[in-house]
Amino acid sequence: MKSQTLLTDYRQRIVINPVRSRKILLLIISLHLVALWLLLFIDLAPWLLSVIAGLIVFNQYQYFSSDKSHTHRLSLRQGEAILLKMDNGSWQEIDVIESFVTPWLIVLKVRTLKDLKLFSLVYATDSMDMPSFRRLRIYLNLYL
Repeated sequence: MKSQTLLTDYRQRIVINPVRSRKILLLIISLHLVALWLLLFIDLAPWLLSVIAGLIVFNQYQYFSSDKSHTHRLSLRQGEAILLKMDNGSWQEIDVIESFVTPWLIVLKVRTLKDLKLFSLVYATDSMDMPSFRRLRIYLNLYL
């Protein structure tokens, strides 16, 4: 049963400022290292193996370099739409298309209502403080 009392004290808008999740970074680094390790057991031409290894390393580099520049904030208020602010822009109303909510991970597929851009937002428990993570989970469970 969903508890409606948990958000009743929060009449003002809640702003959530997520940071990089160490758990997700560790998972991504581990997957890239496993992919590189598996290349040792594949029987291909050495030039092809080096190209594949270069692509894996380039993909890891792209993830780290592009992820630093994209910062965003979420703003919640009971009974109202979620607002998203990307890269020091203006607040935009978003529509949550899909959500995956667990006690340790939240994945949101959202679309801005103004220009219909799609974003995927992934939050682990260490990407924000626990009260904010809990409020976001409760909001998503109550209103979606």
